[in-house]
Amino acid sequence: MITIIYSTHKDETYNNKFKQHLLQTVGLKHVQILEFQNNNQYSLAEVYNKGISQSIYDIVVCCHNDIKLENNWGKKLFKDFENNPDYGIIGKAGSTYFPESGVYWERMAQTMVGHVYHQPEGRKKWVNKYSAKLDELTPVVTIDGLFISFDKTKIKHNFNETIGKFHFYDHPFCLSNYLDGVKIGVTFSFDITHQSVGRPNEEFFESKTKFLEKFSSKLPLDLKPNSIYVPKINEKPTKNIGKVSVIIPTKDKFELISECILSFYEHCNPNLFDIFIADTGSTDENKEKLKSFISDYNNIKLIEYDYYNFAKINNDVVKNHLNNTHEYLLFCNNDIKLLNNVIYGMLKIFKTTPKVGTVGCRLHYLDNTVQHDGMVIYIHNNIIQLTHSGLKGYYTYTPSIKKVLGSTAALLMINKTIFEKCGYFNENYQTCLEDAELNIKCLSLGLNNYYDGNLVAYHYESQTRGDNDDNYRQDYINTFYPFMIKNENNIKPFIFKLN
Repeated sequence: MITIIYSTHKDETYNNKFKQHLLQTVGLKHVQILEFQNNNQYSLAEVYNKGISQSIYDIVVCCHNDIKLENNWGKKLFKDFENNPDYGIIGKAGSTYFPESGVYWERMAQTMVGHVYHQPEGRKKWVNKYSAKLDELTPVVTIDGLFISFDKTKIKHNFNETIGKFHFYDHPFCLSNYLDGVKIGVTFSFDITHQSVGRPNEEFFESKTKFLEKFSSKLPLDLKPNSIYVPKINEKPTKNIGKVSVIIPTKDKFELISECILSFYEHCNPNLFDIFIADTGSTDENKEKLKSFISDYNNIKLIEYDYYNFAKINNDVVKNHLNNTHEYLLFCNNDIKLLNNVIYGMLKIFKTTPKVGTVGCRLHYLDNTVQHDGMVIYIHNNIIQLTHSGLKGYYTYTPSIKKVLGSTAALLMINKTIFEKCGYFNENYQTCLEDAELNIKCLSLGLNNYYDGNLVAYHYESQTRGDNDDNYRQDYINTFYPFMIKNENNIKPFIFKLN
C-alpha cells in the first residue's frame, strides 16, 4: 500500500534499526522499503527518482533517515489520501508562501504550517508549532523534505536533479507540481520527531542560487486561506444564567451593522441575549433603515448619541440602559460577523471556570488571515509593544482555550459586576487601548483572562486604522504605557522578547 524511500550513509546496524522502526510503526501489511546507500555520490533527487521508478505502490514516502514516527502513521497517512482525493502531495511541515528570496521560512510566524518534534542526541525533546493543529489537511505551496509523501499517479513532475544535492530537492518538486495544479497539504494526523536540526550551509546557498535561476519568475507564491476553520459549537441547556447584553456602537454603514446583528440570530440562542445598538450620529436615512430593520426583533434597543467615544458610550449603556437580568456584557464592533455560537461558548467558560475576567475569541480579516488570537506584549530593542498573537497569520492561531493577557473589545465578554469593579472603561483614551487596560485591571483583581479559538468571527474593518495614527500613539504614550509599567507584575507572564 505504501512505498518508503530513503537515502542513508549510515552503517548496517543503524539502517536495520531504522528499517525495523518503519515496519513496526507503519501500521500496514503491504509496505515496500527502498533503502539506497549513498556516500555523497548521489543527490537526494536522484535517489528519490530511482526509488519512484522501482516503487510498486501508488503512495510513495520520501523521508530522512533520522526521524521517528508514531504508531500507525502509515495507516493514518493512507486515510489522508483516501479522504482527500484532490490532494497529490502531503507532508508534515511546509509553507503557504514562497518568497522571492528563495528562503521559504522567511515569514515563518505568519505562513509556516505544521507541528514537528525535535530531539537531537543528548537533548530534551521540543516541538515547533508553526500553526494550528487541525483535523483536516492545511493547503500549502511547498513542504519540507523531512517527510514528503505523494500519490505518484497524481504528480506531474518528478524530482529535479539539476538544482540541489541535499538542499532544494524538495521545493522544485513541490513548486513544479503546485504550479501545474497539484494540490499540496500538511497533515496533523500523526506525529513526527526529527533527531537532528538542519542548518543552511554553503551547498544550501549554492543550490538556492540555481533554484532562483529557474523559479524566480514564478515567485512570490502566496496561498492565503480560502476558508476559515470553524468548529461546530453544540449548545446544552445552561441553568441559572443571566442574560448577555450585546453592546454595539455604530454610525451609518447599515450593511455592516445589519450583517452583524443577523449573525447573532443565525448562530446564537436569542433567549440568552439582548442587543443594545449605540448609534453615534448616523444620517436620518440610515437611522430610519436601522429602525425599520430592528423592528422585527423584540430584544433589540436603539440608543442615540450625538458624539463618539468608545469608552464613554459603552460605559453609558452599562450604567443607564441595562437591568438586573443582564449578568454579562458582550462588547461588539459593528464590523463583526459571528461564524458560530460565540455567546454560548463564552458563557460556558464563565460557568465552568473559576475566577474569569474577560473572554475573547478568534477573529479573522476579510481575506481569512488572523486578526486576533489574544493580546500579547513583546519587547524589541528594549521597547515594549502591545499586539495580537497570530496577527496577519494564515493558520497561526490556537484552536482551543488558553489564558491570555486579554482580548480586543471588538468582541469581548465580561461579567457586569467585574466590569463595575474595574471602574468601567477608562474614558481618557481617544482612539483605543481602553480594552487593553480593562484586561489588565482584571488581572490585577486576581482574575484570569481567557481566549477560546474554537469561537470564531470576522472582523471586517479593523484593518483600516493605520499604525501611524497620531491619536493611537498619544493614547499609548500618555495613558496606556504608564498604566502598563505600573502593573508590570501582572503582565509579566505574558511578555516575550524578540531577538
